[in-house]
Amino acid sequence: MGELCEILREIGVEENEIAADRQLRSHLALDSTETVELEEELRRRFGVVVDLWDKHDYTIAELAARIDDARAQRA
Repeated sequence: MGELCEILREIGVEENEIAADRQLRSHLALDSTETVELEEELRRRFGVVVDLWDKHDYTIAELAARIDDARAQRA
C-alpha cells in the first residue's frame, strides 16, 4: 500500500487524508485530472488497469489489493 500512497501524494492528496478505508471520490474528492493521473500511474507502475470512472468508488485498500493481485499473477 506504500507505493499507492506515494502516488496519491504525488497527485496532490494530503498525507493526513490517506487511509485504507478512504474512498477516492467520496472521501478524497479526486478531480478528473487526478483520477486520470492515478489510472495512468497504476497502469505504468504496476500493470494494473482499473476503471476509476466506474460506479464503484474504490477505497485505497481495494486498489492496494488489485496491485497485490497483479503482482502475484506476474510472479
